[in-house]
Amino acid sequence: MRAPILSPGELSDSSMEAVPPPADHRSWLSRVRDDISLSYADIPVLACCTVSGLCDSVAFNATGTFASMQTGNTIFLALGASGLPAGQSLLWLRALVSIVSFWAGCLAFSKSRHFHPQRKATLSLSFLIQAAFIFIAAALAQTRTVPSFGEARLPTVLSEVQEAAHAAEENSALSLIPLALLAFQFGGQIVISRILGFNEVPTNVLTSLYCDLLSDPLLLASLSKNPKRNRRVAAIILSVLGGITGGWLQRSAAGMSAALWIAGGIKVVIALAWISWRSRPAPEEKGKSSAA
Repeated sequence: MRAPILSPGELSDSSMEAVPPPADHRSWLSRVRDDISLSYADIPVLACCTVSGLCDSVAFNATGTFASMQTGNTIFLALGASGLPAGQSLLWLRALVSIVSFWAGCLAFSKSRHFHPQRKATLSLSFLIQAAFIFIAAALAQTRTVPSFGEARLPTVLSEVQEAAHAAEENSALSLIPLALLAFQFGGQIVISRILGFNEVPTNVLTSLYCDLLSDPLLLASLSKNPKRNRRVAAIILSVLGGITGGWLQRSAAGMSAALWIAGGIKVVIALAWISWRSRPAPEEKGKSSAA
């Protein structure tokens, strides 16, 4: 029996169905040099909001300042010019250290723009460095090398004696070390959100995020029609959840160090995720797919 004769159109269709897409036989080292696909790349960026909540909850309880949200620190610095707030003579100094460290982090991590900033290896290395800075701060807290960061079972009300002891720990020069480490890596975190193009999720600024969310003309649009609105809402929720989690950890026996270890662990998970992330199609592949 003769095989049925296929028309040219049917022949091309059947051939296309029979041939699987080419497999990527490149080495692992070659694949990590690819740029990431931006599909779902907002998920790791949003996870950074949880890290901000965790670390800032610790930094504020330990030093009275913030490691990631620099607006409050700027006001603390400005108040220092008038000797306020009362009883916080060195608050301005801690705020200044955090701000300058954050600036340094932004400057240092922004240099990745010159080395394929959206490459898998570049992103993974960036987050591993950020995690390392958090882990160093966590180790200083765990060993109580820096007493203000090593607290656990925090009370909701302090006696006069406890207030005096806490003030002495806050004013210790040692408290500046983990604060600077945390602020520096947060500079890298916000730079990455910009590099990936998710400007609506700065990861450590909520004031502008609140404004952008509530002034959005598509605020009440369906989920599929306003992804930026969705990311803003998720960023707020995750930041709050991070802060709540950090607060309860500090009230438990786990203490401040546990919150920092978890924050650093999240960054390690993100770094590993970038390595295995789907690659962005090469320009020639895009052309082929559009032509097909």
